[in-house]
Amino acid sequence: MSINNLPPDEQDQETHGSFSEFVQGIKQLKANTVEHKKPLMDPQISQMLKDRSSEENKEEELDFFSTASMEFVDPLDIISYKTPGLQFGVMRKLKAGEYFPQMGVDLHNNTIEQAYKKVRKLVLKAYHEDVRCIIIVHGKGEFSTPKALLKSYVAHWLKMMPEVLAYHTAMPYHGDKGATYVLIKKGEGSRLETREMHSKRN
Repeated sequence: MSINNLPPDEQDQETHGSFSEFVQGIKQLKANTVEHKKPLMDPQISQMLKDRSSEENKEEELDFFSTASMEFVDPLDIISYKTPGLQFGVMRKLKAGEYFPQMGVDLHNNTIEQAYKKVRKLVLKAYHEDVRCIIIVHGKGEFSTPKALLKSYVAHWLKMMPEVLAYHTAMPYHGDKGATYVLIKKGEGSRLETREMHSKRN
């Protein structure tokens, strides 16, 4: 069953796309584009804002890459998470592999930082393109030091991403304990469409 066929109520509660689509094209500015210059800011205030922004970025980076608050898992552990209020039936179908992944990424042979960037990019792409289910192949990590390091990081990162509704270890035919299904929230486009459908019924 495709996740796009869920009833609207279930959709509100809750990869095999081309990987080349992950890279978006850069739009070239037209030659006659007029540049509107912003008023100059006081140098001291400008520097203060830059310093504050830098500190916030460092804090965010520490949250994602620090192991202090991360729960380590074992290579053969089943990892699972759902946001509060997610319907039981939706989670059950995710666990059973009934939502076919429409996008995915393989994180083998990547550094931790590279892996994070790829996971974040995929989640955002899925959210903005209204793709509801993706798969992340992270491996079991039986030979990493510590064991299951990348798997532990993926579980940690996904919990911190607001676009993620739930995740669960994949079925054997999709990578078993070396891969994870991820359920993505509906994008704004889908939410507007659902609201329009409800308003027409009323």
